[in-house]
Amino acid sequence: MGRVKLQIKKIENSTNRQVTFSKRRNGLIKKAYELSVLCDIDIALIMFSNSGRLSHFSGRRRIEDVLARYINLPEHDRGGNIQNKEYLIKTLKKLKCENDVAAQLANPNAMNSNVEELQHEISTNQRQIQMLEERLKLFEPDPTNIISMAELESCEKFLMEALARVSERKKYLLSCHLSSFEPSSANLPVRSKTYT
Repeated sequence: MGRVKLQIKKIENSTNRQVTFSKRRNGLIKKAYELSVLCDIDIALIMFSNSGRLSHFSGRRRIEDVLARYINLPEHDRGGNIQNKEYLIKTLKKLKCENDVAAQLANPNAMNSNVEELQHEISTNQRQIQMLEERLKLFEPDPTNIISMAELESCEKFLMEALARVSERKKYLLSCHLSSFEPSSANLPVRSKTYT
């Protein structure tokens, strides 16, 4: 028995309409998949049933990325003007963020490792800040916190060494700076005296 040619018009029986939609939806998604793989194209397929149920398919790229690419096309390539383009772009970015959050929530192991990495980085940075604050205290010691002569001498020694390093660095930079601007004797014009 051969196929009966179906007349293209709305199917009046709601049960038959739903069965036809389900079968054809799956066939359409299969064809979209084949087209995306065979031709290496970006494709986005979005369908809503009569009941409002969403069916969608995208190939290599996410639907949001394909739609963003479509929205950013010039009007003449897109076939018309899009109303509220900025709103659509903002909505697509929001969907992308929500999709990323959902992907992270779906994979709690990855999220836990990210949290652990961030906590480790925070504790490392806090230790570095604490060490730098301690070193900074050496440059501006609080006389009320110095409790022994040894601590005062240590602080004085540290400051003297820091001052010596700064002084040496200054001399070095000045010598490099001045030597690059010193005219060599070969470049100096020779003045001759004229006697009259």
